[in-house]
Amino acid sequence: MRTLLLFLLLAPILYLSSCSEKVPTQDDLVKANTEEYLKPKLNDPDSYEFTRIELIDSVLYSDNIEWRINNFQRQLDDDKEYLKKWSSKLSTYKLESIEKIVDLTNISIEKNEKILNAIDSIKTSLGSKINDIASYTYLFSYRSNNALGVKVLKEYIIQTEPKPTLNVINMTDDKSKVYNTPNNFPGYEEMIKKNL
Repeated sequence: MRTLLLFLLLAPILYLSSCSEKVPTQDDLVKANTEEYLKPKLNDPDSYEFTRIELIDSVLYSDNIEWRINNFQRQLDDDKEYLKKWSSKLSTYKLESIEKIVDLTNISIEKNEKILNAIDSIKTSLGSKINDIASYTYLFSYRSNNALGVKVLKEYIIQTEPKPTLNVINMTDDKSKVYNTPNNFPGYEEMIKKNL
């Protein structure tokens, strides 16, 4: 009787555990998204054979923020140097074209200062979210037939959006074409639209 009772209690658990589907891993999702992105571009999609996927890096929102700050600060510094150069000429020559250059440079300086302040404000408002992952970088390799019908091994660097979508942002076999910040940070695009 005890054995029968134990069996009746365990049977539903065993049944449910055997029926449950395997939850796809992050690598599985990136592989599926990459294949969906890649296969239409292949010479012979039917010859495709997956070989490997490997996570090699991730970029945080804080990385994206710092990269943007550095770029806008460099542009601001360049504008200030440019302004010094042209302002000294303006005091000597009083040409309308030089006045226009000075005015445009002042506008650019003001815009970049506003953007830097806005980025700082966004950074503060994000709080600990700045340490969330903004994108992932993977090595992805596969075999497929080239245009001559010869099966070749290809390896690409894949950059994806963060979870949960993990959609492909960039796919390249040239390291120089890997994006430093493949995905922005929350609030960046709206802020840029307001300040352009």
